Amino acid sequence: MPEEHAFHSLSTAWKNWHLSKEGTVEPEVNGLDRLFSGTNAKKILDIGCGAGRHVVYFARKGFEVYGFDGDEETLERAKKLLENENLRADLRVWDMTKQLPYRDAFFDAVLAVRVIHHTRLSNITAIMNEINRLLKTDGFLFLQVPSYESETFDSGTIWAEPGTLIARGGSEKGVPHHFFRKDELLGFFSSYTVIELHSKSDHYVGYCLIAQKGKR
Repeated sequence: MPEEHAFHSLSTAWKNWHLSKEGTVEPEVNGLDRLFSGTNAKKILDIGCGAGRHVVYFARKGFEVYGFDGDEETLERAKKLLENENLRADLRVWDMTKQLPYRDAFFDAVLAVRVIHHTRLSNITAIMNEINRLLKTDGFLFLQVPSYESETFDSGTIWAEPGTLIARGGSEKGVPHHFFRKDELLGFFSSYTVIELHSKSDHYVGYCLIAQKGKR
């Protein structure tokens, strides 16, 4: 089995992917501010914010935005984009597998777009628990993760544990990738109200989940 690495430690792959997305916003993210309208939503956290495409989007909309990423160079690009538009956000370098540096029930919304699957299931469980800790009651959650139904499995990967593959070569060599079953994903948020859950296909088949903390 190849030596494992955190995805953010492969800074070239991480940086290039985020820079390729600079200025673009996920279609499902574009319009979340309308979902938040009519609520008191103000503070938003972007987990694995990269070069800041969603940080900038929400800062433009007047939200109080927080974000972190494991790659310092990519995060500096996000800061520069904010500075160019005279926008503000609280950005920091942080490892998502560590306890997150924010108070309980601090955020009105948490986003994690194509990031939390880049580790083993034990870490993912801890991250999901942290998200739950940080969200206020009635707070919103937006996740994008790959699906177990994806056809991206190939001979260049090996199974590390059920649902988790590790690349044996390429720019993501040694990086775990967890592929979620629908029931597994929803099981993390059984105390949430699902607003939307659908499959999304581009470079892999994945799930897009929008949920609100608390049962209705």
